[in-house]
Amino acid sequence: MEKVTWGQVLARRLRRLHVTDPSADLVGTAGRLVGLHAQVASSAELIAAVRTPGYALGDAPTALWTDRTLVKTWGMRGTLHLFPARELPLLVAAWAQRQWPNTNAAWVRYHGVTGDELRRITEVIGEVLPHRVLTREELLAEIAARVKSENIAAAVKSGWGQMFKPAAAGGLLCSGPERDRSVTFTSPRTWLPDVAWDEQPDEHTAMATVIERFLDVYGPATHADFSRWWGTDAAKARRLFAEHAAVMTPTDVDGVACWSTPAALAELTGTDAGADTGVHLLPGFDPYIVAPVGHRAHTVPDGFLDRVSRTAGWISPVLLVDGVVCGVWSHELKNGALTVTVEPFATVSAATKKAATVAAHRYGELFDAEPRLAWG
Repeated sequence: MEKVTWGQVLARRLRRLHVTDPSADLVGTAGRLVGLHAQVASSAELIAAVRTPGYALGDAPTALWTDRTLVKTWGMRGTLHLFPARELPLLVAAWAQRQWPNTNAAWVRYHGVTGDELRRITEVIGEVLPHRVLTREELLAEIAARVKSENIAAAVKSGWGQMFKPAAAGGLLCSGPERDRSVTFTSPRTWLPDVAWDEQPDEHTAMATVIERFLDVYGPATHADFSRWWGTDAAKARRLFAEHAAVMTPTDVDGVACWSTPAALAELTGTDAGADTGVHLLPGFDPYIVAPVGHRAHTVPDGFLDRVSRTAGWISPVLLVDGVVCGVWSHELKNGALTVTVEPFATVSAATKKAATVAAHRYGELFDAEPRLAWG
């Protein structure tokens, strides 16, 4: 088993995640990261912006609703992401192997909808959305007219979209442009006319591709890391890794048994473990923090994880110094002035403060305001 160090791993991850190696374009950024986390819409834009020098606020909406080169839908872990439109068939094929949701007795009691009713809801969505863009209320009316259940209306109105996620995973539903401040839904198969659905890979090939890309960009990682990122149980992830062993290679990271890809491992062994990876202000829900979960023991100091990964899955914006989280930060834009408040976990050097000021200028460009750093 080839041996590498955590220093090498973190330096390479920063490059592969376009933190130290900028991306050329928005769609390329979304593709490399396997989606931009968009549960909070502004986070998706900032995640793209700090990696893509030519990005301006508003580019993502243009790509979504005008160019249709991005698509917004529920993806990994049942959370909203922006994906390259051309990659949706691949992802849908891979999602077919994920048994979601687990409509057990507890799920049925909580939502008031049975597994059979959920399957019928999904079928109806597939029937009514092609060539249409419907608000949640309009889609609910279509569902209620075809599925008779007194609990469906309340379930569909839930802000979490639980009733729509199986349809999204099946490539039957994606987000449409807002209408009068109301969210809308449509069928990606008619909304994205240039996507080659007829070239959709089979489930096995799609899953192998997803695992390979995860390990290439986020790895080395374990099957448990993949399960948390993908949104499946650890036992299922272990079976998937066994089924797709051909795309991966075992890797020892300072005594921790992980998996990588052959190409990634070759690059890792040539990476300088002591490389200065710089000072960065990463936005909320940044993929460097989201995955792999197992890396947090080496990226977040002891005693500060709850400041970074907060309740309800909220991931804080972070101050990153040479691949390690050294604090959290927030920003406020008021009367044309941008204030960036950094709360370090320990005393930081003057050089770090100077570098953080430089990093903050990217946000100043985005908001067209000169940033002012405040240290808490």
